[in-house]
Amino acid sequence: MMKFLNKLEEKVFGWFKAAPNLPNEARKTLAENAWWIVIIGITLMVISALRTLDFLEKQVALQSTVVGSYYVSSAASDWTIFTAVVSVIFLILQIVLLAVAIKPLKQMQKKGWVLIFASWLLGGVALVINALLTLGIVSFIITVLFGAVWLAISGYFLFEIHGHFAHVERSKGVKNTK
Repeated sequence: MMKFLNKLEEKVFGWFKAAPNLPNEARKTLAENAWWIVIIGITLMVISALRTLDFLEKQVALQSTVVGSYYVSSAASDWTIFTAVVSVIFLILQIVLLAVAIKPLKQMQKKGWVLIFASWLLGGVALVINALLTLGIVSFIITVLFGAVWLAISGYFLFEIHGHFAHVERSKGVKNTK
């Protein structure tokens, strides 16, 4: 799995290589504070997952009522529930990856960066799957366009801080100065 991630990392790194770089001080500051940024991202993802779970609860409750089953198309409602469950599963997987990344990020270890990278890749997969599950061409295009912009921006910042994270072997004996 790590070999695959390393090959993918090199490939994606090539995509961002031509982009203009942030000043060194900005990259260093972003890298040192990446763990805080990840905590903020996790918080937003948890809120999103909780809202989706609340939506799911309401959909299931509506579907189980006589009025709901009469007015709401069962197939459409089932599909909505299925797509929401898929979204929540991807969110939970990303939350776990990012939560595990916090400690290595604090220690400026490459493992933390790789976990963020894995979460970023998982987000890309989730984007494509969720876009396909929309079953509408307009929804698909909008989801892919906005998702691609988000992936490009987040990927840019992710690869801007890439060089500031040491490999685990090199950082084993290093004490955190904070």
